[in-house]
Amino acid sequence: MKVLLLTRSPMRLFRGCGNTVRRFREGLQRRGHLCELLGSEDDGGIKESLEGTIGRFKPDIVHAHDASMGVALLGLRTPWVVSLTGEDLHVRMLDDREGPLLCEVARHAHRVLVPDAEAARALEERVPDAVGAIDVVPRAALRLDTKGTDLRRSLGISRQRFLVLLPGGLRPVKGQHRALSLIPVLRGHGVDAEMIVVGPEQDEEYAKEVRERAAQVQGMRVLPALSPERMGAAYQDADVVLNTSLFEGCSPVILEAGVLGRTVVASNVPGNAQLIRHKETGLLYQDEEEMARMVLALARNRSACGAMGLRMREDFAKRFSDEREIDLLLSAYAAA
Repeated sequence: MKVLLLTRSPMRLFRGCGNTVRRFREGLQRRGHLCELLGSEDDGGIKESLEGTIGRFKPDIVHAHDASMGVALLGLRTPWVVSLTGEDLHVRMLDDREGPLLCEVARHAHRVLVPDAEAARALEERVPDAVGAIDVVPRAALRLDTKGTDLRRSLGISRQRFLVLLPGGLRPVKGQHRALSLIPVLRGHGVDAEMIVVGPEQDEEYAKEVRERAAQVQGMRVLPALSPERMGAAYQDADVVLNTSLFEGCSPVILEAGVLGRTVVASNVPGNAQLIRHKETGLLYQDEEEMARMVLALARNRSACGAMGLRMREDFAKRFSDEREIDLLLSAYAAA
């Protein structure tokens, strides 16, 4: 089978989407399928239009990662599928301006891929015409290389200091502003704590605001996106990995942290609740006050903190294998 994968560009800014489609490509190629990736500006190749790529490559199926990439596929005769993100389902499809067009994408796609049953139910509510064309394809949790230079060594952070890592693209839906009060609360309770916010600037205005406000908080730093190797080492360094998202589909940050056995504290939104078993493999909070209470409890009991991370690693190894992801992906393609 010849598969054309579409993703948002540049991939250095949209790493979650980029990593997912790269994983799709590698998995499909392992099974003997031919794949091309369109939408990357990072590979150094000559840019080619969608129409030109389809005419040259002649794919058997086209797969768009997120609803906005699927807009260009409306009316395409070649079978096509679209993967929806949490932002698609809970933000963009509800927007008065772009929502109707994105709902059309879900309505006309041959198959619509979502990461869990909760997302499938949300899509059925948004686009009833999509019922019967929805496939649940859980994301794989792959272990990042951890051999890169670690944050503690490069930033001079002692091993005794409690380190909170907040990874993710800087844009409003990721909610990094919700964590600005966390370190002052921890330090106010006598915890020697520090927070590192790391990720690409996906919304320039929001990123500027977060950076300016974080600069006024002692013990909080904002870093640009790291290479996969350094990101893996950063996860290993963290005592807690924090998620502050307002909406999520299937957070790559939680999957990456969980498969490395890190303890995750995340906002209690549907996508996160599908990944984390509250108080067993991680913690889910409703608001900033509850977030601070949970992180403070973990800082005061680091052995319990580590045990929770180990349970998440074991759980993810069972539920989110890369081979199962490709099996379900190929099943969706066959249905299309």
